[in-house]
Amino acid sequence: MIKNYFKIAWRNISRHKIYTLINVLGLALGICSVIVIFLVTSFEFSFDKFHPDKNRIYRIVGEMQNPSGDKMFLNTITPEVAGFQNQVPGFEEKAAFHCYGGTISIPNGSKAAEKFDNHIPGSYSTTAIITWPEYFNIFKYHWLLGDANVLSEPFKIVLTESRARKYFGNIPLDKMIGKKVIYDDSLQVSVGGIVKDWMGNSDFKYTDFISITTATHSFLKNRIPTDDWASLHIHNGMTIVKLDKGTTAKEINQRFADFIKGHVKLSDPAVKLSMWLQPLEDIHFASDFRRGDDGDDFRKAYMPTLYALMGVALFILIIAAVNFINLSTAQSIQRAKEVSVRKVLGGNRKAIILQFLIESFVITLFAVIISILLVRPVLSMFKDYIPEGVSFQILKSSTVLFLFSISILTSLLAGFYPAIVLASYQPALGLKGSLLTKGGERLNLRKSLIVFQFSISLVFIIAATVIGKQMRYMKGADKGFNPSAVITIQRWREHTGKLKILADNIRQLHGVDNVLWQGNAPMGFAQRSIAYKFKGKQEIILQPIMEIGDENYIPFYQMKIVAGRNMAQGDSLNELVVNETMTRAMGFRNPMDALGKMLYGMGSGPEKAFPVVGVVADFHQGSFHDAIQPAAILNQPLFKQSIAIRLSGSEKNVREVKLVLSQIESKWKKIFPESPFEYSFLSESISWLYGQEEKTAWLINASTAITIFISCMGLFGLGMFSARKRAKEIGIRKVLGASVANITIMLSRDFVMLIVLSIIIASPIAWYFMNQWLQDYTYRTHLSWWVFLVAGISALMIGLFTVSYQSIKAAIANPVKSLKTE
Repeated sequence: MIKNYFKIAWRNISRHKIYTLINVLGLALGICSVIVIFLVTSFEFSFDKFHPDKNRIYRIVGEMQNPSGDKMFLNTITPEVAGFQNQVPGFEEKAAFHCYGGTISIPNGSKAAEKFDNHIPGSYSTTAIITWPEYFNIFKYHWLLGDANVLSEPFKIVLTESRARKYFGNIPLDKMIGKKVIYDDSLQVSVGGIVKDWMGNSDFKYTDFISITTATHSFLKNRIPTDDWASLHIHNGMTIVKLDKGTTAKEINQRFADFIKGHVKLSDPAVKLSMWLQPLEDIHFASDFRRGDDGDDFRKAYMPTLYALMGVALFILIIAAVNFINLSTAQSIQRAKEVSVRKVLGGNRKAIILQFLIESFVITLFAVIISILLVRPVLSMFKDYIPEGVSFQILKSSTVLFLFSISILTSLLAGFYPAIVLASYQPALGLKGSLLTKGGERLNLRKSLIVFQFSISLVFIIAATVIGKQMRYMKGADKGFNPSAVITIQRWREHTGKLKILADNIRQLHGVDNVLWQGNAPMGFAQRSIAYKFKGKQEIILQPIMEIGDENYIPFYQMKIVAGRNMAQGDSLNELVVNETMTRAMGFRNPMDALGKMLYGMGSGPEKAFPVVGVVADFHQGSFHDAIQPAAILNQPLFKQSIAIRLSGSEKNVREVKLVLSQIESKWKKIFPESPFEYSFLSESISWLYGQEEKTAWLINASTAITIFISCMGLFGLGMFSARKRAKEIGIRKVLGASVANITIMLSRDFVMLIVLSIIIASPIAWYFMNQWLQDYTYRTHLSWWVFLVAGISALMIGLFTVSYQSIKAAIANPVKSLKTE
């Protein structure tokens, strides 16, 4: 019996090739989108799920709030809190580590040492950390050689198997024990253990584990002076704990609060410090758009985007099913006689429903097969917007289960209603050919589905327009400085003066307009703050963003001085230039009033006063989500770790830029032969601040295209249904003198009304959600009326173009064919 159903299904499907093709393509596109979204979301939610007792593992984080209300996220404990781990109960295991970004080289006998990268692929994080043996009590590894106790010895290192083979090749693992690894050309450690690599996804994929005693017995003691947690630095390490069984994070958080209140005395009593536990599984996710305030270098997944992806997947699947329903009911007239004959010959309702469900399953199966073939090309096409590591493994158990589930769900979702409708036809009316011949048509389920489809499409169109408008606003807005045609070269922890020599050499090159030796560019992720005391009417503590540069900094970036003057030429910190926001934080409405006022540096030594000699117009330091912060430009050579190069021509002139870059690279190799040449355009670095927005824009644009395409197929189906249903009415009108234009307008009018209704429904929904989205920006565009007008006109044009073919075809048809049965 079932075999017969499949045979009949195949005959019907092959008989209506165009109908089947449209249905299969619509479902395939929808299912392919759902599969890609499933791969992305399942990948992101898989991070650090494989650890034993993962629900008891937490990172210690915190927050420091200064008197002005500004907050700084702490990804580890502050030195003032060190010691709590021995005084606060509730921890089964405790571990910490320092990130270490030194250069890596492996001795190669008489040959030059081989160099290796010290960054985890797809992350800004270093491969090397300096840690305690207890690290391996929390994060479990399979030990191939050695054990965690080796990290109690100085100048010892533990490597993962893949890293060991990368350093030393395919020699036996036991031959690698005792081999040397050199960091920063002078820190020499020997291999004391090798562990097997983790197979699961993790943010903690460190590969080089250096013993903490190595730091305290080497030149690193200047940076890591103790082998306890008091030496930890914010944003350069982490503290991880595993709770005792039965202990909750809420209990530990309260103990933290009590410990800080009773034991921690900050240098500034007005500063508020709080610490708490962050679940291991939450570390991978960012709670908002802002990058860089999470205190680590892991690639973050934006949780609302993942939820939006899942919502989009559900909408796309529903729209694809709605499209199937509309096309199926549009074909119902042709199937009416078939159903009637079946019923006359004894076919029951359940058998007919099963027959049509099997047909929908076969069509869905074809769609699933096509979608499977499309997944890898789609992943490749959009690789810039898809996290590195996402792959499609069709034989993976979770993938097989998902494909099976989506096939069954789609078959039922798309096929159940048409099967019920077709099985409900009365044999007498079906054989007579008088089903569905009424001229008047009300807003029934099919029309409601079209309204639903186009309402969703319009929401996406409006969202895409608003997001694009905000992106253009952010890229085109005056940032307070000129970032165009500027190349930056970073050299972290460079204190030898070689970077200044490089800057002087580059300055002589043809095609280079200017060169600046600096700390960081005015706008970007890497921003430092500094504390100053201002003794005005009342003493206040200020923590402005610290912009490191000399007298060339302001003219190089073409900043505008609104009061006073630029700093004087010199090679040390003697005076300050601040921005307008800083003067307001000092309590002055007029920037001129801040000139000559003294700011006192808050260091470990005696207070030193620095005069404010100039005020520049406000400039952005971070993304447009955040308000412009107080800033101070100061000459501090110790923190100068990059150079900025302004090109004579445009950065869009690829040929000239390549020529200049090759010359700069040759200068770099002469001064830093051991390090690879890396650079970035400042305009591109700034655009990275909006990486999440760009991904959101891509998601919305792709969703818009998919929903419009599928919705148009549904509209095409409804147009087909309407034209066939009103064939006799059209024939009579033509006999009575109606023109082709009159009939085309008559058939299109109903669809225009449906789209107008969709506009009315979609506009307030889109306004609400996009208004909420824009509220996350301090500096934002406005929701203009023309956005909704353009979206509405676009939807009308798309709808009319879709139904025009069916309307014109029906209008020019020979009326004799439709009236000959009367």
